[in-house]
Amino acid sequence: MSDSAPGWSGTGGTPDAAQPPRSPSEPSPQSWAAPGSAAAPAPGAPAPTPAPAPGFAHAASPGGGGFVAQPAPTYRSWQPGIIALRPLNFGDFLTVPFKAMRFNRTVVLGGPLLFTIITSVLTVAAGWVLFNDPRVGLMDAAPSFDGINTQTVILLVLAAVALFLADVLCSSVVAPGVARAVLGERVTLGAALTQMRRRLGSLIGLYLVAGLVYVALFAIALVPTFLGALFTDDGAAGAFVSFLLMTVLLIAAAVVVTLLQGVARAMIVLEGIGMGAAVKRVMRLIRGRFWWSILIVVVTGVLINIVASTLSSVGQIAMLVAVAIAPENVVVLAISFFLIFGLSFVIAMVATYAYMGAVYSLLYIDLRMRREGFDLDLARAAEARAAAQAGR
Repeated sequence: MSDSAPGWSGTGGTPDAAQPPRSPSEPSPQSWAAPGSAAAPAPGAPAPTPAPAPGFAHAASPGGGGFVAQPAPTYRSWQPGIIALRPLNFGDFLTVPFKAMRFNRTVVLGGPLLFTIITSVLTVAAGWVLFNDPRVGLMDAAPSFDGINTQTVILLVLAAVALFLADVLCSSVVAPGVARAVLGERVTLGAALTQMRRRLGSLIGLYLVAGLVYVALFAIALVPTFLGALFTDDGAAGAFVSFLLMTVLLIAAAVVVTLLQGVARAMIVLEGIGMGAAVKRVMRLIRGRFWWSILIVVVTGVLINIVASTLSSVGQIAMLVAVAIAPENVVVLAISFFLIFGLSFVIAMVATYAYMGAVYSLLYIDLRMRREGFDLDLARAAEARAAAQAGR
């Protein structure tokens, strides 16, 4: 299928009006006939073989005497890729992301790994240059940033930009890999990067808007804290209670923003729409499935963070062991930090980005299946591809 696969754009049941060029082996969206319909044969083409009755396929009988009717797979029971083409259950969201990692590992794991390594290298380089900049003097009692070297400033800016982009790019590049895996198709990292790059402006804009929302929520959470400190008899106790209450509300609001942002990212990449249109579509699709989606994001987020924390702890323990063995050996400490702690950190971040990116992509697909009958669109596309491959 093309980068913008037929059926990923717009509402379900209607193929896109215009699609980018595709290879001869890829079915065109016009060939997606509804179940039970028959397309007219091209002039001069041989007459098609009569199809068996709906829901049945012909198979040889055990005694060799002719054929008997056997049940054939329907659209909803067919599984061309990593999931059956039906709405997903809760267990699917826990296990299918790992299937996506195995099926399209170059994209689902390779994409986050690429951006995480770039970010880690820039961050470590910036920290090393800043630490060794004689004009800064971080080892002094009163360090000063007056007269800091230009190269140090440049590296710090690059590291900050890389950290900013890592969250956007790592989770967004996963979406094409998961979408293709649902249809049983492989995709290269270059194709996924190209598809994501086309909507990079919308992805960054969505990230900035979400960041402003987080800041606004934090500011709102601080207001009751100050009011509680000013207008209660025990200012410290009132401030603490107000801060605790608003922290809980802040976390709940942040989960909602994270959910909407994650699904909207997948939608922007796969459908090629803008930030505003994606947010509106997410709000419409998630209606009636809001709390269920929140539960999925919370549970999967907690599970993957436990795994990531475990991986990071391995690096921290290794660092403590290295300090205990050779506290004054700079070489040993450097090797321990970069090879053990750094490697465990990169693995933990890649696992988090890949897993949660797959969860958001699956949420997007599941919502479209439930609201737009998208499972039938995917089944038609898979059958058209299988028919095209069989006719070669």
